[in-house]
Amino acid sequence: MAHLSDLTQRELQILQLVLEGKTNKAIAGEIYISEKTVEFHLDNIYSKIGARSRLMASVWAIHNGIANKPREIPS
Repeated sequence: MAHLSDLTQRELQILQLVLEGKTNKAIAGEIYISEKTVEFHLDNIYSKIGARSRLMASVWAIHNGIANKPREIPS
């Protein structure tokens, strides 16, 4: 079973934006990375938590309390 500590700060940030319903394009624009980089991070998130979709990753995030955490911006 994956834990929050298994995800990087950037992965947590992207997962929070997914929970807000943002598209890959919107996420990329908001945090100043390419859409391909968003996809790369999402693939890493899915692998780490055992998810196969945004929906499964969102359910995992809610279950693990990410939805209640303030969004962190990596330094």
